[in-house]
Amino acid sequence: MLMVAFILSCFSVTGRTDSLVKCDFSKMFKVELDKDSPIGEASIREHAIVWHPQKKKYYLLADVIPLSWKLHPNTYDTEIHLFSSPDLSEWKYHGVAIEKGKAEDAHDKFGVASPVAAALVNGVIYCPYSARRTPEYTGRSVGLAYSSADPEKLPWNKTQRPISDLPGEDDDVAIVKDDKTALFHLYHRTALFHSAGNDYNIVHSQSATPLDEDSWTKAVPVIDRPGDVRAQELTGVALMDGRYHLFVMEHLYKGGVKIAHLVSNKPAGPFRFYQKNQRWLSWKEQAKNVIYSGHITPVVKNGELVAFFWTVSQDGKRYGLLGHPVLNSPIGKGVGR
Repeated sequence: MLMVAFILSCFSVTGRTDSLVKCDFSKMFKVELDKDSPIGEASIREHAIVWHPQKKKYYLLADVIPLSWKLHPNTYDTEIHLFSSPDLSEWKYHGVAIEKGKAEDAHDKFGVASPVAAALVNGVIYCPYSARRTPEYTGRSVGLAYSSADPEKLPWNKTQRPISDLPGEDDDVAIVKDDKTALFHLYHRTALFHSAGNDYNIVHSQSATPLDEDSWTKAVPVIDRPGDVRAQELTGVALMDGRYHLFVMEHLYKGGVKIAHLVSNKPAGPFRFYQKNQRWLSWKEQAKNVIYSGHITPVVKNGELVAFFWTVSQDGKRYGLLGHPVLNSPIGKGVGR
């Protein structure tokens, strides 16, 4: 069992000027893979967390990069691992849930990575991922993995072909399912690199039959990229109160990296600022020791926001996850510093 204590700082997430959600700073959780973990010292990067009501557990799917890996701290040529927790405060490591492809022509032969959000439907967890086709880590597309009725039976199954494959590099992948409709909604970042400049877009696709690769609509852009933003990365997606929330890391030409919080009543947009007249979250309201621009993950249980997780630096070169329950959430009760 991995003890998980997670530190983060929260921000307001409301479409008005008043704050709707605040974090309880007295309750902290941490996810780490230290030298005593089942796989030794490793870092944890992009991640998705889903509540499984039948199992009464949260399942965490995350990029894991051993410190001994020649490309650490990067996720190139790595795999996606599974953890579980009944309360976000103690985590059990289970192993590799989503493996790299084994066939010579597999679309994910050279790594699977960057799960942003997963969806649970009828006891099955669906987790999309960035599939790396070449040793140069180009030709990235979107694959889809799915559990059996027992998520801890590893490894998970995968679709044979990508469910989205745009001309650019596809990564930072999320899936949500609205219980009111028959549709699954896929979001991911795509980047097209060329001599005239680089094009970045956050795109959306949908399907009623997610395991049929051909059923997904062609992914199309759903948010704008302001002129002062050089690049975008999708880092958090959640469906709450009938609205679709996107958290996007935006690399500015001047001013570093900021996280936009955008919301829409419709899965394909238009997406607008969640906080009136404020596109970006304040760094003063977020976690200390954020690393790699702070991959942020909202945690939703039965339609309600209960916590946030960030990627943060830990001991030495190792990094992992820190989180915090939202105020008045039962998740944080009994959890100390």
